[in-house]
Amino acid sequence: MCHLPPALFLVVAVLWCRMVGAHPLLQNTWWVTVETNRIVMRVSSTLREVSISCGPAFNEHLPATLEGWHPAFLQQGAYLRTHLQVTENGQPLDLQFSDWTLITDSDAGGGQGTADYLDQTRVAFDLLATRGTDSSPLLHFATTALEDERYAPGISWEVVYAIAVKMQDRTSLGTGIVRPGLPFDVTVPTQSTINLAASTSGETIAHASTANFGGFLRLGIHHILTGYDHLLFLASLALAAMRIRDFLRLVVVFTAAHSLTVTCSAMNWVRLPPWFVEPFIALSIILVALENGWAPRRAQSRWRLVTAFGFGLVHGLGFATGLNEAIGGEGGQPLAVAIIAFCLGVEFGHLLVGVPFWSLIAWMARTYGSNFRFRIQKYGSNAIAIGGAYFLVAAVRQYF
Repeated sequence: MCHLPPALFLVVAVLWCRMVGAHPLLQNTWWVTVETNRIVMRVSSTLREVSISCGPAFNEHLPATLEGWHPAFLQQGAYLRTHLQVTENGQPLDLQFSDWTLITDSDAGGGQGTADYLDQTRVAFDLLATRGTDSSPLLHFATTALEDERYAPGISWEVVYAIAVKMQDRTSLGTGIVRPGLPFDVTVPTQSTINLAASTSGETIAHASTANFGGFLRLGIHHILTGYDHLLFLASLALAAMRIRDFLRLVVVFTAAHSLTVTCSAMNWVRLPPWFVEPFIALSIILVALENGWAPRRAQSRWRLVTAFGFGLVHGLGFATGLNEAIGGEGGQPLAVAIIAFCLGVEFGHLLVGVPFWSLIAWMARTYGSNFRFRIQKYGSNAIAIGGAYFLVAAVRQYF
């Protein structure tokens, strides 16, 4: 009977943990107004994002007063000008930084320099771009903000913008999400199209909702495929599930909990600061992985459903923080469509990754003998726990 070396499996699992996408999200808003000859934009950034983009030297000596941040705000405006991309029918537009405005209370978080202060104090940056003469152009919005900045070795920061695009008369052209690798496109209608839309507003709303549904569905899938926290946690659940139906139950429970807190966060009902959420997510990965290796019977009992639901609640917190603001605070149908589509995308993402992974484990167990499943669960869970510990240390170093 042939056995794969446990050390080889451990190395592969650790490398996989390191290769998956990063979770640390900086969530901002990107408001866009399309005028006849120009595009007016207001982009929000937290003080944490400003400090990161200004470089390590600035981070080591953060200003003691808000006034001390003013030069950094000017530098951030110039940074956004080069790291936000707007194209019109494929032609890049030249963005110009015009001004910045503090949009949250300078006393947020209870003290200068604290984690809450850096994460909750936001600044809006105004940018302008001159439009072309096309009557019905396709506008393309993308970002490379902080792509080269490291949360920890091997892990990049990720800036996520909830974007809302409107005409000068406040007619909505669409809402969505912009993040590295996931741009947002919208077509500016002609005046005749606008007049037609005014006479068929119900059809226009339905069409816009359908377009938003597809965008947020892709976002949910992308969120899973590029999020190490979900992938590691999902792998821990798969390693301990003996039957496919057991694993599917865990996926459904985890997704339900995740969807619940995504909804509460999008509606501004529940908020927890990143300094709590990020370390707790890493800790949840460690605890579930250790339970797999050191208490396998407990990991295969009904208690695992409770664990998946409880940790799923925390995994869903905070992601949709800027969603309602980007839509305009209106809630209603646009927000409901976004939430439902995103949560369905999360479920599809879980199944897309989780089912093949579980099937691979089951096939290997059948091929290499009954004892192999115990070995793969033990060593694989140890590797995942090591990955979780790495991310826990990274989160603690960032926020404390």
